[in-house]
Amino acid sequence: MSLFKRLLFYFFGFLIGLIFLFYFMDKKNTTFNYSPNKRVLADIKKKKWIFSSNIDSFEINKINILNDFKVDFSKSDVDLDSCKIYVIEKKLKEDNFYYRVKNCNKNAMFKKNSY
Repeated sequence: MSLFKRLLFYFFGFLIGLIFLFYFMDKKNTTFNYSPNKRVLADIKKKKWIFSSNIDSFEINKINILNDFKVDFSKSDVDLDSCKIYVIEKKLKEDNFYYRVKNCNKNAMFKKNSY
């Protein structure tokens, strides 16, 4: 069998596999969170949210947490055993602010800070 035929068979099988993968993964709403930033935000998104008194619940919602926020690991305290504390920040044109998120087993507690 020539090299051209081998490549043709390989790419044909690869194409069928990609179509199969995208079809089934699209049905399940599967996300692939490979970066540490995305994994932390996806974990926070799954938990019950508790807000401190200085936060409007309209400022932050589960839809925009994965797209608009970044985790600052240098300011976060992830060495704790019980509840890890992450600093997530959102930079706007006029105002920069961040949240301290106490990420426990069943809930995530938000506290807003500005700088």
